[in-house]
Amino acid sequence: MNRIILLDIDGVLVQPGGYRAALRATVKRFIGDYVIEEELPVSMEKRGISSEWDMSPLIIAAYWEDVLSRQPMENLSDDPVLAGEQIQRQRKVEEPMHLSIPAFELMDGQYPVDAAYEQECFSSIPSELRKNLMTESRNVYKSQTFRTFQNFTLGSKTFEATYQLPADAKREAQSLLLTEDKANISAEIRERLRHEWNSISGFTARPSKPPREWDGSHRGYAPEAELGLELAGLADIPLMSFGKLEFIAAQHGLNPATLMKPAPFHALAGILAAWTGDELAALNAAYEWHTSGKLNGKFSELPKSFELYVIEDTMGGVRATRAAGDILREAGFEVSVHTLGLTSGIAQKAEAFRKADVPFFENWESLIAGAGL
Repeated sequence: MNRIILLDIDGVLVQPGGYRAALRATVKRFIGDYVIEEELPVSMEKRGISSEWDMSPLIIAAYWEDVLSRQPMENLSDDPVLAGEQIQRQRKVEEPMHLSIPAFELMDGQYPVDAAYEQECFSSIPSELRKNLMTESRNVYKSQTFRTFQNFTLGSKTFEATYQLPADAKREAQSLLLTEDKANISAEIRERLRHEWNSISGFTARPSKPPREWDGSHRGYAPEAELGLELAGLADIPLMSFGKLEFIAAQHGLNPATLMKPAPFHALAGILAAWTGDELAALNAAYEWHTSGKLNGKFSELPKSFELYVIEDTMGGVRATRAAGDILREAGFEVSVHTLGLTSGIAQKAEAFRKADVPFFENWESLIAGAGL
């Protein structure tokens, strides 16, 4: 039987040391040398907060909240960079013993840091500073944390080429994605994935270029997903990533967050791109479904019966793929959905998969053997 396989990048095809390194480097810019233990971002992933673009402002806000709740400060700048420097200079209380991100509800179609902002987390931070830290989290022109993070992930030269903005003048950064990420699959596993029965695509929230069929401007589209596929030896496969969703959202005045996993739009576009190889047509077909509720003629190119796999390290893609499977079955396709988790030995990830009845494996070797791929 035909198999369509959606492959997350971070934690699946790649061990993402670069994003973690960039997270720590970004946070350091705002709160100094406070040590961010790995338990903190892992606990956020367990809650469904999987992007370092959200983690960065949330961690900074948690630190400032802890300090300012014990030592209120007057006349803090509204600029997060300047405020961070002021807080470090004026702080007399001990640094936090333990940082915790308060509980807040994740909302469909909304970035986690925006949800935390709207639910009034971190109330000890002055309102305008809090707004500037926690909103516009994907806007390189407005978000200081995003701009700093992208400088570290891409490196100074690629940052300037991508955004046509000056990089951090204080220091020239190398791309931490290139220096810290490691491929997570062997040549043998790569060949198993490329088996003639399989149609595969990258399925990630990483930034990326627009769809490869588009010959217009790439300004503002950071090629982070492409770097991940290249590292994994899969640079030629179709890709459904944040940049592609940004592209189609911009064409129709939509918020790309509403299209990204766990939304089924992301999975439907990834499935069609995997089978047809045409990213732009897949996005347009998924958009037509988004507006009409019907799968158009492009989806008729899918086999009438197939197995659908998703391999993830967090739950967002699992939820998107399950929902896409339901939509395809309602349209008359015979689809068997297989959701598979990779934990890399991280207990919190295993617990999240266990709660959601997702079969999970510590590494690719055990997944291949256990799932029969």
